[in-house]
Amino acid sequence: MADLFKDMLSAEESLFANEMALDFDYLPKELPHRENQQHYIADCIKLLLAGRMGKNLLITGAPGIGKTAAVKWVLREMEEKGLDEKAIPLYVNCWKKDTPHKILLDICGQLGYKWVQNRNTDELFKEVANVLNKKSAIIVLDEVDKLESEQVIYQLIEDIYRKCIILITNDIEWIGDVDARLKSRLVPETIDFKQYNLAETNDILKRRIKSAFAPNVWEEKAIDIVSEKVFGAGDMRYGLFLLREAGNIAEKKSSRKVKQEHAESAVEKLSDFSIRKEHELDEEEKNVLALVKENQGKTSTELYDIYKKNSNKSYRTFHRKLKSLEEAGIVEIEGDFTAATGGRVSRVRIK
Repeated sequence: MADLFKDMLSAEESLFANEMALDFDYLPKELPHRENQQHYIADCIKLLLAGRMGKNLLITGAPGIGKTAAVKWVLREMEEKGLDEKAIPLYVNCWKKDTPHKILLDICGQLGYKWVQNRNTDELFKEVANVLNKKSAIIVLDEVDKLESEQVIYQLIEDIYRKCIILITNDIEWIGDVDARLKSRLVPETIDFKQYNLAETNDILKRRIKSAFAPNVWEEKAIDIVSEKVFGAGDMRYGLFLLREAGNIAEKKSSRKVKQEHAESAVEKLSDFSIRKEHELDEEEKNVLALVKENQGKTSTELYDIYKKNSNKSYRTFHRKLKSLEEAGIVEIEGDFTAATGGRVSRVRIK
């Protein structure tokens, strides 16, 4: 008689081998299809290691296509080879640290400098400069478009002697809005990261499956479904969500395989997915989100007219917070052509 339960997973078994490999912040051992960009980043840093001034670098491209991972991968390789003794690598996420003071506190923490209590921004900067100017420094400002002020970038350019400043942004137009004085001092090399094609997307997902799951648990058709969905979204973070969700669905059904039906069920849950949760938002983002919830479908201009009645923030700040919510997958910004204005009007809705 056939074994009716042979394909069922037992209670102590799991399809996952290393679920952490599906976290957004996980840095894989290999970063395929970004080798050219990694070499470019390394070339900008190599000058520092030779005791010269490094090249500044602006990295642009849509969210979830490997910009941050490529930079962190290069910094990790530096550390593994002991090259961080020659040039101190510093990484700051400006979405979380969006003021000069917060950035300097973060850098002080990375440098092991603890005497920050009751120190103002200028005092902190002098301490940071004293440490960094004894060596060389690679300073990465990720999501740089989220900064409240670009003054800290200017200070880093002026007062840190040997450095390579790497700026990462999803907003390709950000550099065009930067103060002309800063732009002329920064003079960055530029790398624009393009979206992965379908074959590259499929390959990256298969590699991540190999890291995160037990061997041979994913059926090919299930991988294809996830790959096509992620390629359409253009954001690999959606892929990590779908891989985890499909695996969880398969486990709940006690299946020894992640099948087509599990991948399809995971895709149906994409509407519930957001890169950042509401409790992770800063206060200003929460205020903008509340405004959108109360005024669904209004244009960004109309929303700002309401917003500025209770805030002294500029339209630029408001728009930056709105874009953060869009990148987090919480709101949707649609451009509608209007004959009356001859232009595009951005309408905002909860996703």
